Amino acid sequence: MGEIWIIGATGRAGRSISAELTAGGHQIVLVGRNAERLAAAAAAAETPGGPPPRTLVTDDPAGRITADKPDVVVNTVGPFGATTVPTARACVEAGCHYVDLANEFEPVRSLLELDSAARAAGSTLVTGAGFGVLANEALVCELCAGRPAPTRVRVAAMPVVDGLGPAVLASVVDAAATGGLIYRGGRLERTRLGAHLQQIPLPDGTTRPTVAVPTGELEAALRASGAGDVIATSSEVPTGRATRAVLPVVGAILRVDAVRRSVIRLIDRWKLTPPSAQGDTSWAYAYAQWEGGETRQAWLRTGEGYAFTSRVAARVAARLADGDGRPGAFTPGALFGADLARSAGGTITFDSTAKDL
Repeated sequence: MGEIWIIGATGRAGRSISAELTAGGHQIVLVGRNAERLAAAAAAAETPGGPPPRTLVTDDPAGRITADKPDVVVNTVGPFGATTVPTARACVEAGCHYVDLANEFEPVRSLLELDSAARAAGSTLVTGAGFGVLANEALVCELCAGRPAPTRVRVAAMPVVDGLGPAVLASVVDAAATGGLIYRGGRLERTRLGAHLQQIPLPDGTTRPTVAVPTGELEAALRASGAGDVIATSSEVPTGRATRAVLPVVGAILRVDAVRRSVIRLIDRWKLTPPSAQGDTSWAYAYAQWEGGETRQAWLRTGEGYAFTSRVAARVAARLADGDGRPGAFTPGALFGADLARSAGGTITFDSTAKDL
């Protein structure tokens, strides 16, 4: 078992991942800027009979990675548009492995572009180790296994989460600033932010509205399917007509660097969090259509989204620490398959009588 560093260990995701890893007997190092909060997080993560967590206080985690060369680094610090590439590059330089929870399109795509460098260094880089990317990617992998590439794929993330922390909200701001994106004919195409309103069917006969947003699962679904046309939607963005009408304006304003930085600072300073969503079931959905008109759909069901994400990230980090990886840059399903989602508590069901979306 190798040593696993958790950057942002005092945050919600960091604490939960730490608990998962120490319960499995892994040696972890909690990395952050505040010694007192790190000590409290270490005490909370201790497991009887397991190795006691260590702490590392630093304002420069990338520099410490290159100097200390840990075995695995888990990055929980958003917005990932600012932290993913610098931290992953430090891991490549150190020859260690990397895992993050990114769900924004640009950080996921940028991490995957480090594949050649990771292979040369013998490092495994995994991005999107959480609900959004893995839940949808696992469904696409299952729908397309052993079959020719479909022509169209639609994926939807419908998580229930117990509140969104400041780091996640900062990532949402970055995603909104990216604007609307879809793949058409295999090429990335701009679309209106909040377009492509879709009523996603659920196994219980109900539907849930979602709209297109630039998330990491857009890239993951493209790579997992080989489809030319791919759209990723989410229920986390309000779907009312008035809200959808102003989303493009909001996105355009947030593309101004000074405005975006100010909003992110405000979120962090005031620890802003929206109210918790109601319910205890998160859903992911995937729809595929092949040449000739054949369609299939699948759902992944799990509990609260943060808990699923923590289990996914911990399992990926543990497997890399145990030597169960291979050099390169990956999304979690591309590296470990759909069973990773099942091992984290997801249940997958299929239907071969899907209606056209």
